[in-house]
Amino acid sequence: MSRIFRKIAAVSAAVAMAFALTGCHPEKRSGAEQYDKSYYITKYGGDLDSNLSVFPDAVEADRVKLYESSFGEGLFDTDGYMILEYTCDEGQIAAEEERLKDISFTISHYDGQTFTNHIVYDETSYPYPAYITNDGFDSTYEYALIDRGGNRIIYVYGAFVIPDGFPYKDYLKKDRSAYKADALKAFTVYNHSFDGGKSWDEFDD
Repeated sequence: MSRIFRKIAAVSAAVAMAFALTGCHPEKRSGAEQYDKSYYITKYGGDLDSNLSVFPDAVEADRVKLYESSFGEGLFDTDGYMILEYTCDEGQIAAEEERLKDISFTISHYDGQTFTNHIVYDETSYPYPAYITNDGFDSTYEYALIDRGGNRIIYVYGAFVIPDGFPYKDYLKKDRSAYKADALKAFTVYNHSFDGGKSWDEFDD
């Protein structure tokens, strides 16, 4: 998939409001047996601004402490969230960190230019160290929180996050005002602008 993004923060906010006013009921799932990363990519992939790369492809049910998702298709985008809280021993956390560190995407432009984005490691913005693939670009967030002391990893995806209404506030950024930042100036591995921000090319999946 490759497309040019020309959205602005005001439009994103309007979309979120319009979705809320439609009364559309989001699709909700919970429980380890409902976890299916490929399902969301297939059904909502065109609107996620992501391929959920931080999330594991499969899980061991007895290690899932929490799994919950809620997605609804709005007028122009898919709004919602997905949370996976997974227990790991020290060795498993180390192995998963190695996988996360390797996440990168090369974005291609029609004229042959390419640019490679790499996942970002952030120890300060969240309650736990985070591996971030989307930090608010197009009002979308995706990251993995590493709770080494608690032997767990929390994977988070959120679109059009409103901190006061988010059901898992403990997994959000410490600075709630960050969610009001310009949605087209935020970091993402999935997009790059080759013309100084006038348009955006997305990863090919």
